[in-house]
Amino acid sequence: MIHVFIVNPMAGRMDFAEKLRRNISEFKDIEYYIFDTRNAGYEGELISRIQHIFEDEKLRIYCCGGSGTIRNIINDIDNLDNVEVAFYPCGLSNDFLKVFPIKEQKRFSKLEELIHGDVIDVDYIRYNNKGIALNNFSFGIDSVVLEEMEKYRFLNTIGNLSPYLMTLPISLLKSRTLKCEVTIGEKHYVDDFTEIFFGNGNVLGGSVHIYDKAVVNDGMGKYLLLRSDARRFWTIPIVFNMIKKKFYKLNYVTEYGDAQNIYIRRINDGPIKYNVDGELLTFGGTVKLEMVKKGLHFVVPKGVTLDEQ
Repeated sequence: MIHVFIVNPMAGRMDFAEKLRRNISEFKDIEYYIFDTRNAGYEGELISRIQHIFEDEKLRIYCCGGSGTIRNIINDIDNLDNVEVAFYPCGLSNDFLKVFPIKEQKRFSKLEELIHGDVIDVDYIRYNNKGIALNNFSFGIDSVVLEEMEKYRFLNTIGNLSPYLMTLPISLLKSRTLKCEVTIGEKHYVDDFTEIFFGNGNVLGGSVHIYDKAVVNDGMGKYLLLRSDARRFWTIPIVFNMIKKKFYKLNYVTEYGDAQNIYIRRINDGPIKYNVDGELLTFGGTVKLEMVKKGLHFVVPKGVTLDEQ
């Protein structure tokens, strides 16, 4: 097996990439290669080259960064059946790992745990029949946060959390509603929504809980529709109730459930800016989301399992 490390040098602390290379060099019993991303979106070009170079080899690809890094990598893998994917978390948000118990989450930050780890099959989200997301596809407060964060990226030099901390209160006040048509099975909604979430995981932004627990190997996604009535409560208390997992306080303005497919369309056919695993992407027309059951071979520390469905 070939171990391929794709490193986002902008993730984590400024000396992250250098320390990671030193740590990898200590493993003498594996054949490995290290590639750095140059900028957001460069992962696709790297993956294309890697798949060509190692066409006949079994690959374990280590995504060294945050949620956006792993999304950008798996989104450009030609055939997920032939690849094992590991997530070495060091970005601002590593939300998918929140589906594991806290004591297990910490083990993902140890390279030896991943290099000598096991593989389990997990679900992923396919959007518009080709794109891939692992944790979430959503819009609302979270997509406003991502949009605003671009203005404060320079604060990374102070600390990795600085842009987020600067942006969050501004985004809560600037959050807006969009009139959308949403179809989930036989259910059909037309309303002004503050937030629409379809996810494999259960956490956004590292601490905002959409559900108490997520199941990531049953072929079903979790959805949340936060209607415009939420404006009566304003967005700040809503977010804090989600952080504290006080979901009962949101029952009046939310629709929760499980679904395999969901369709979202803005009523005036204008574009929507979505949060796709921490990346801000814009789509017009109807967006089709579907959960692919156990479609990703995901590397976990030895002994970590998921309840079989």
